Amino acid sequence: MKFGRLCREGEERLRKAGIEEAALDSRLILCEAYGMSTAEYLARITDEAEEDARYERYLRMLSERERRRPLQYILGYTEFMGLRMGVDENVLIPRQDTETLCELVLGDEGLHGASVLDLCTGSGAIALALSALGDFRIVMGTDISKGAIARAEQNREEVSSQTGKELPVSFHVSDLFSEIRPLMEKQGIKGFDVIVSNPPYIRPEVIAGLELEVRDHEPFSALDGGEDGLRFYRRIAKEAPLYLARPGRLYLEIGYDQGDEVRSILDREGFTDIDIHEDLGGRPRVV
Repeated sequence: MKFGRLCREGEERLRKAGIEEAALDSRLILCEAYGMSTAEYLARITDEAEEDARYERYLRMLSERERRRPLQYILGYTEFMGLRMGVDENVLIPRQDTETLCELVLGDEGLHGASVLDLCTGSGAIALALSALGDFRIVMGTDISKGAIARAEQNREEVSSQTGKELPVSFHVSDLFSEIRPLMEKQGIKGFDVIVSNPPYIRPEVIAGLELEVRDHEPFSALDGGEDGLRFYRRIAKEAPLYLARPGRLYLEIGYDQGDEVRSILDREGFTDIDIHEDLGGRPRVV
């Protein structure tokens, strides 16, 4: 069977399974299974596809996608800020919306040589993007999940290989700030210049109505923001002043309808100069 026909048959299977991007997903899975780039696939679209172990792998991956396993978990990676990040079921899949947070931090000219703490780091995407693309003295990422930290450490090696430079970033298991003080003392940090976080912020009743890929496969603990979705913002706002330098900056990703509430939480804890920034879709995304 030719590559083009094989891809179309995969597309039809995915379309019947309710996959919106059936054509794209089938092609990406085919290219991954056969170790081809998109350009190589297009050049070989009329060639016969060898029915070997690669063919069997394509069929297995296709079946996983039919069961609504996220494409990124099937491929084992996603793209974030132009960097390839490994992902698995231990971590939330980084979204383009989160790039808004990174772009704001990277665009702040007053942060040359700053120290950065990334809470709820997950795959390490934010910490690694800032470390790879910015000019920061030190970047520290923390997460309560040991599995997430293991993935973030793997990504550090992979991103270092991609960029060809040693990244000043480390990852540690911590429930928000619980294990931070000894790490700061060990590295001579009196206060972080910047604290960033994309914390869990979805209400439980909303999670039940999410896409199957998210609801059934991504880690619940990385989604659940408590009864009103604001539990982590309250904790971060209350504790962050103990770990921030003066002056210090706090960047938080939020749900599109949480801007005013998060602003009020921060205001009550004494934060000033509170701004809400929109993502590319025009929705409030970062406080």
